[in-house]
Amino acid sequence: MKVTDRTYYTLKRLHSLTGVVPVGLFLLEHLWTNATSLQGAEAFDRAAADLARLPFVVLIEAFGIWLPILFHMVLGILISSTAQATVRHGYARGWHYALQRASGLLLVFYLLYHTWALRFDPHYLHSPSAYAYVSHHLAEPAVMAFYVLGIVAACYHFGNGLFGFAIHWGIATGREAQRRMGRLGLAVFLALSAMGLGALLGFRGLRLDFLQKPHGAERAPVVQRVGAR
Repeated sequence: MKVTDRTYYTLKRLHSLTGVVPVGLFLLEHLWTNATSLQGAEAFDRAAADLARLPFVVLIEAFGIWLPILFHMVLGILISSTAQATVRHGYARGWHYALQRASGLLLVFYLLYHTWALRFDPHYLHSPSAYAYVSHHLAEPAVMAFYVLGIVAACYHFGNGLFGFAIHWGIATGREAQRRMGRLGLAVFLALSAMGLGALLGFRGLRLDFLQKPHGAERAPVVQRVGAR
């Protein structure tokens, strides 16, 4: 598809912006919430219940998550079909560009499956424990492998997308600034991948209690008996 350079530049700016806000912010929140699995079933169920009890939560999900993700997907497909998208990049950046497109394509299928299985499936909605359901869901090796790929793809897409965001919005204009932004994107990718994969292992029984402060654990209230001898 042929579009003007100005239109292409505008589409790229919109695409990079929606990838950071609100889609990227949702990814950060989602990974953070899922990381409570490393504290056990009670902690994750409590975190999931807190989110479910938010006022107007369905509207927040629809207009703050689903529609922006759909818009970002459609815009990405539109951009990839333009003539400008076929322009060759440098060797290293060309690989990043190819991986960005490949991870985006994988995420289309991953998000469709993940959203149905852990948001709209009636079995999940009526399960007594969200943690127990997800743990059972991930017990299938093929499902676990698919989630590993999906999480790594999402973290890479966001981390590398930060580089594109900085370029298209004029944040990193010089070569050195772009090099630093590339390193930052790589660091974000690795850190978020570690968090996401750790959360998966949390659903399979991994605990990181040594990272929890002692006074952060649940404790029974202290009852003082007046007049006791």
